[in-house]
Amino acid sequence: MKRKVLAVLLAASMVGSLAACGSDGSGSSSSSKDGSGTNESTGSGEEGSDGASSAGETSDIDTSEHVVITYLTVGDKPNNTANEDILAELNKILTEKVNAELDVYNIGWTDYMSNYRLTLTQMDGSVDLVSAADWMEEWALAKDGAFLTLTEDMLSTYCPTTYSEVPQEHWDMCKYNGEIMFIPEDSYTQRTNHGFIYRLDWAKEAGLEDGVHSWDDLTEYFRWVKANKEDVIPWDVCGGNSVWENLGGWLTSNVDELLWGVGATNTGTIIKQTEDNKVYNQYFEYRDELVEYAKLMKEWDEIGVWRTDVLNNTSSDNRADYRIGKTSVDQHHTQTWTDLVSPGIANNTIYQDDPDAESGFFWFGEEKNHVTNESVVHGTMAISAASENPERALMVYDLLRNDPECYRLINYGIEGRQYAINEEGERYVPDTYDKEKDEFMFDFWEGRTDKNELKDARLNWDAIDAMYETLDAAGVDNPYLQFVFDQDPVQTQISNVTQVTDKYMKLLTYGKYDGTAEEFIDKFLDELKAAGVEDIDNEVQRQLNEFYGVNETAAPIE
Repeated sequence: MKRKVLAVLLAASMVGSLAACGSDGSGSSSSSKDGSGTNESTGSGEEGSDGASSAGETSDIDTSEHVVITYLTVGDKPNNTANEDILAELNKILTEKVNAELDVYNIGWTDYMSNYRLTLTQMDGSVDLVSAADWMEEWALAKDGAFLTLTEDMLSTYCPTTYSEVPQEHWDMCKYNGEIMFIPEDSYTQRTNHGFIYRLDWAKEAGLEDGVHSWDDLTEYFRWVKANKEDVIPWDVCGGNSVWENLGGWLTSNVDELLWGVGATNTGTIIKQTEDNKVYNQYFEYRDELVEYAKLMKEWDEIGVWRTDVLNNTSSDNRADYRIGKTSVDQHHTQTWTDLVSPGIANNTIYQDDPDAESGFFWFGEEKNHVTNESVVHGTMAISAASENPERALMVYDLLRNDPECYRLINYGIEGRQYAINEEGERYVPDTYDKEKDEFMFDFWEGRTDKNELKDARLNWDAIDAMYETLDAAGVDNPYLQFVFDQDPVQTQISNVTQVTDKYMKLLTYGKYDGTAEEFIDKFLDELKAAGVEDIDNEVQRQLNEFYGVNETAAPIE
């Protein structure tokens, strides 16, 4: 197997804060190709396999001591007793099978990364199972020793079903310095590539009969909405959100090569798909494209796409407004679109208010047919290095991932309360469901598997299946999945560059800069150079060369 290094596709590597104005970052449901998801639109897929029922049954292991396994997850816990009620049912099974029970430690979305990092680095044994992800600094935390090394002997003994089903190449992708650090979420089909969710029926009224399929189409659509929908803000975005995704989406749609981000987040360090491991900086390499993006964002600002005080707007809930027809787009990923495109989701009142309402999805890279396949380390499970019961934690995880009864409880809740199953074997929300009393949150992303998913009867599968077919045909595997950039040699430069990008990106993305686009971009590039971006790119190149055994030095930015 070809060696790979860690990175994310350009648009994903430029992710800023996940915290959204008026929403929690997990608020949108997400549906896998086979139908899974979380929160309001949780899950779907095929009925769990009978073969999974033996998960966790390791009779030769001493489980005489009852232990509590604490699972650290990120998300806002509802203010009710639903989590506790579900855990009570789940813990009956866990106690019977492995003499353990599960407790959940929730970290809310507000300042989640700082709190998550602090909890892990305290190393006080307070957590065992840890929700980890490439967007939650999992590799940097692995480098710092936050996670326990998982030997193949441990995995095969205490997590046997998962270990046997995960292919060796996926275990290899979860290694740091040759040691397994994570259990991959590799058996769950999903798409988290970003784009604009929009009102397809409005686009047709605007003369875009086939919908929005380019940034030019999107501009025409926004102009029509502003002129024809008096009570609608075309994109009621908060000024701190969508900055990195939007720019990344523009470049993905307007650059001939597929770009892979490497190194530190938001420094612009990239590798082109068509070249082997040569480092570039996107801001300099694609200066002309940045100028065009700046011009377009200024045009959007002049059209009135967002509020005039967008940079100070912290109160809008754009997604909630889309559901009720008060904004014309939501910029997020495919999984969110699968929720918003579905009339069966009760909160999507646009479909009840207007029988002609439709939702389309303009995905970033559509013009160039550029989209990356999901990484198996996008969502992973880890064991805290300070866990006092790592073996039992693995046994509990094996049950949560593979035992159908445990799987349904942690992902869907209690049958008859949070969900019910129809004659076709599809999951739906029963009439007795009361959100205030019954909503729960475990966000068990890192253990989802298609084999145990129940198809969500509420979703618009005709539209979803067609979209997945399109994305599957265009998808490319990320060739950079295991290299961990050591930021220490250039940490000062990274901090300086981050200050520069934070200063310029909001002004750029919302067209709030002074002077011409060319003047603004050139000033941005000058400040990047002064902050030391060349040192960062050269250090990334040096480490890549070392990783691949190449003795070439990086050429400085010209």
